[in-house]
Amino acid sequence: MASVALVLLTPSWAQNETAPPKTEGPEIDLPKIEYPKPVTEEQKKAAVNHTKGSQSLAGEQDELSADVQELIEEQTSEKVISLLESVEEIMAEVTGSLDETDTGGGTIAAETEIIEKIFEAAEQRAQQNGGT
Repeated sequence: MASVALVLLTPSWAQNETAPPKTEGPEIDLPKIEYPKPVTEEQKKAAVNHTKGSQSLAGEQDELSADVQELIEEQTSEKVISLLESVEEIMAEVTGSLDETDTGGGTIAAETEIIEKIFEAAEQRAQQNGGT
């Protein structure tokens, strides 16, 4: 199985007004935090770095999504295929959020869901191959 590494960017004081990615499971109402506009040169530099970092992660997330597509093609278990298709869908949503510099709670929750589904798919695959 190809190695899939996910990188998370922690929330910063600068976030856009984009909707967080949709995730499965119970709806959790995360509060929207309004951060002040950058004023000092240090804050402005941090905002620029945050944007660059988030957009870089969006590119990496998009590449990882392509890796997941390849994994799906290699699978025979419907359960594993379903989990990986769900991973791919959530990754696409997260890519959009990261590209819009939204690294808040909704994006982090979606990244966490991706990790959980990858883990579940790996467990299913191991059981299919006779492992534990």
